[in-house]
Amino acid sequence: MKSPMNNRAKSRRLIPPGSGLMIGMLALSVGLGQQVWASPGTDLFQGFLQHVHAQIIKDRQAFSIADTCTVWFYQQQHTKPKSEVEKVRLRLVQQIDPNHECAKRFPGGLEEARAGFGKAQQDLSLSLTFYQMVLVGDRDDNGEYDLQETRDVVEAFGMPFFSHHPVTEYLSHLTGLFDRMRAEMQFKGLMDGMQTLMNKGYRFTDADQAGLNEELK
Repeated sequence: MKSPMNNRAKSRRLIPPGSGLMIGMLALSVGLGQQVWASPGTDLFQGFLQHVHAQIIKDRQAFSIADTCTVWFYQQQHTKPKSEVEKVRLRLVQQIDPNHECAKRFPGGLEEARAGFGKAQQDLSLSLTFYQMVLVGDRDDNGEYDLQETRDVVEAFGMPFFSHHPVTEYLSHLTGLFDRMRAEMQFKGLMDGMQTLMNKGYRFTDADQAGLNEELK
């Protein structure tokens, strides 16, 4: 994200002597900083991105649990019982204690855990791909959607765009769309939307890749 603070040194030269107190009082009056640079386009982009990010966290947890339980059920059927030392070591690296949780989460045993793993894998893949599209929609990588970017992203999903509506009004539309597409596993609709943006000159940039890499950590 490009930060307005890069020009901080230059800005200092433009501030007349004795105005520090005035500026300090102004900063206090607007809540000390974070909202000073906020704009409707920033709120839309960040709100959309954070909504998808929150779902990715849940999807990664579900994926990890399903993976753990699939391995655990398989080991119960094909290997000898582990020693107490091995059990303790496993609990330290797993999010759950499979001895207590897996049978509750997957009462159907190994086959249900495998099915859960497959679904979790699909859910996570869609959420990550959607996250990528949110990043691509910020064409100039400045951390916000301007009016044209908002129009392009909204219309890429086949929704109407009205320029006289506040930009932030589209946040609930876009997050709701993500929730519906994820629930229905609409990979085709997602990829069609991505292609629509690409046809308009949008690209997955190095900055987008860096943002996605952070999400994958």
